[in-house]
Amino acid sequence: MAAGALAVMACILAWVCIRQASFDPAVTVAAVAAPAAPAPAGLVEPWPAGLSPMSAAEAFTPGTLSDKIDGKADLYLSAGFVSMRSQRVRLAGAPGSWMEMLVYDMGLPANAYSVYSSQRRPSALDAGLGDYSYEAENELCLVHGRFYVELVCSDSSDAARGAAEALARSYIGSTAVAEHANIGAEQALFPTEGLVAGSIALEPSDVFGLDQLDNVFVARYRDGGGELTLFAARRDAPGKAAKEAAELRAFFVKDCGGKETPPPPYPPGAAIIEMDGGFEAVFSSGPYVAGVHQAPDRESAQRWLGAISHRIAGARP
Repeated sequence: MAAGALAVMACILAWVCIRQASFDPAVTVAAVAAPAAPAPAGLVEPWPAGLSPMSAAEAFTPGTLSDKIDGKADLYLSAGFVSMRSQRVRLAGAPGSWMEMLVYDMGLPANAYSVYSSQRRPSALDAGLGDYSYEAENELCLVHGRFYVELVCSDSSDAARGAAEALARSYIGSTAVAEHANIGAEQALFPTEGLVAGSIALEPSDVFGLDQLDNVFVARYRDGGGELTLFAARRDAPGKAAKEAAELRAFFVKDCGGKETPPPPYPPGAAIIEMDGGFEAVFSSGPYVAGVHQAPDRESAQRWLGAISHRIAGARP
């Protein structure tokens, strides 16, 4: 009886092994017929004439951005970076010529302008595309709503520049945005005389080395043979602006070793601080905190302080 049972079990085991050793045709067909994972969508669809992708689009998150732009990631992260997509593009009829398109989603138009203005080169020329744009050597950079876009070409030929402009126009035309970047109100705070063209920028964080000071507009000015910086930022309430002005004043004196000089006659409550051979000035006016950075002498600091305070007074409701 026991021998018979063992024989039956042996037969069953042999049958199982035979079945496992053979493939089911239905399983094989299903494996072959399984669709491949879709490739990431291109940054522009369709591509302008004469351009074609060299590779699939790549995507980067705050955690992986440094893998793509090692050394510059902090600039974008501090300005509200959300994500970035990039793709390389081939130029037809130009062997060896190509460009890379990088599209940064910065979350808000102001954030996009912040990185745009920080990256702008002194020699850049306005390109007349999108909300704000410039061309510099082999680059075309622009702001379109919350997106900051870089087109970096392998060379600076006319063909490459023309292709970059065509691609930029195609991207702008095919990408809807809820809100456009507009710093017209902030630009109006700065005097026009002596302003270095294209120098108005939005500093996102750690302005002048003070951790608490962020989202401040700055602009460079020619002063005699040198330069100085004017700055201004609108806050939610006059109390917050006054608090930040006091913190910046204390930072210059207590942390940086500056020495306060006699207060200027205008505006009320302003302070001028001598520091490292230069002069800082800071004040608040309504919801604005503003001042002068690295003026060459006290007279210059007082003169420019009066200029920006008058502009801010005119901008207040």
